[in-house]
Amino acid sequence: MSQTPPAQGFDIRHLLPHRIGERVGEATLDFFDACGDYARFAGRSLRRVGTPPWRWRMILEQMFLIGVMSLSIALVTSIFVGMVMVLQTGVQLVKFGSKGYVPGIAWIANSRAMIPAFVGIVVGARVAASIAAELGTMRVTEQIDALEVLNVDPYRYLVAPRVIAMTLMLPLITVLSLISGYLGGMLVGSSSLQIDPVEYFVITKKFAYMDDLYGGLAKTVFFGLLIAVTGCYYGFKAGGGAEGVGRATTSAVVVTLLLILISDYILSSFILALVGRLA
Repeated sequence: MSQTPPAQGFDIRHLLPHRIGERVGEATLDFFDACGDYARFAGRSLRRVGTPPWRWRMILEQMFLIGVMSLSIALVTSIFVGMVMVLQTGVQLVKFGSKGYVPGIAWIANSRAMIPAFVGIVVGARVAASIAAELGTMRVTEQIDALEVLNVDPYRYLVAPRVIAMTLMLPLITVLSLISGYLGGMLVGSSSLQIDPVEYFVITKKFAYMDDLYGGLAKTVFFGLLIAVTGCYYGFKAGGGAEGVGRATTSAVVVTLLLILISDYILSSFILALVGRLA
């Protein structure tokens, strides 16, 4: 007598309390296992970054591909971030007769958090996707395995140049983005709030502190490190052909954005406490 095949579709047994607990436990173990694997990969990568020999030709090539090719999107983003910040701040402060504080507040917000974070997000999404796709393709086509067979360290040959280039270039991109964001804010201040450009500059000087600039740039060093390591990690872990490369690229972008947002809060709290501005 033939048995009736099991019904296809959703199984209500997965909603039983002990099944839910099992799934939560499995997901928790998988999460910590992935964190440990990522930490081991990052440790190996940083050891190669900190020890010679360094492949300067490859580093310069990656600085161009990662930094120069990302400059346009970073500048456009920062211009509109600066414009929106001045516009939204000005609309509120004009109600209280405090229009003169707009340039200073906008500069503090942009230099400390807004522009470093937005530039890190847009550049990070582009670079992490590019690195993950490139290295993922090399993984599924066994080019990375070939390097290991030839006794070439793939961490030193592929990962270290990208990490060094991203860590060096993101602060430089952010400096240019701060300038373009400031000019965008000045344009809105002049056209929408009737603040003379010279007056806008003078007010900004009264509020500007170098530690605000240094703090924002210090965060981009960590952002650059996270972007490159995450992109390389998911590229190295890619598998399963073109579909696997696509999943690795998507995961690299999502995890990069989450790490930037989380680390932005942690670093901001640390920097504010360091300079004595956090009560």
